[in-house]
Amino acid sequence: MSLKEDILEVSRRMLMKHGFGKMSMRKIAKQVEVSATSIYLHFKNKDELLLELIDLSIANLTRAINKNVEEGDDPVTKLEKMADSFLDFAIKYPQEYEIIYMVRPEEMPEYPKEKFEQVRKIYEMLADILREGDRAGMLKVDNPLTSSYIIWAQLHGVASVIISKRLDTRIPTDEFMKQAKDHIIQGFIKQKTPA
Repeated sequence: MSLKEDILEVSRRMLMKHGFGKMSMRKIAKQVEVSATSIYLHFKNKDELLLELIDLSIANLTRAINKNVEEGDDPVTKLEKMADSFLDFAIKYPQEYEIIYMVRPEEMPEYPKEKFEQVRKIYEMLADILREGDRAGMLKVDNPLTSSYIIWAQLHGVASVIISKRLDTRIPTDEFMKQAKDHIIQGFIKQKTPA
């Protein structure tokens, strides 16, 4: 692992444990066992460091989704695979997921507009699937972008309950995720009218 990767890994853990406000380049350097000057060779300040963590996490989530959602799939299958990929990523990589969606806005540096576009690509990808499903008569969608945020909010709720260990221990995690995903998607599936 390179020094830069070590810095990012330590920063990721520190951010999740103590929050952005309590992070400092000096504390990070101490954990990595290098001088603070060494960190400044890679990042000019902790804002830049956090933005790099967010960028990497978004890229990893996008890659995980793209790997599973295939071009030939029908829209409902794409929606299911996207939901599965989103939840799988959140559960397998909770720190990265939290960096994207759960770091409090007041703790974050101002996020440059061009970088925010990367976050939007996930919603746009979901909106495209919903548009495709609507055109094919498989999904009922009034406004694809609004609907994509609604789906994201519901999936985020499921992920947050699991990550924060708030799920009732009597409920198996896999069963909870599967049923929640099925209910979310069922809300958009166009019901066939009887002939």
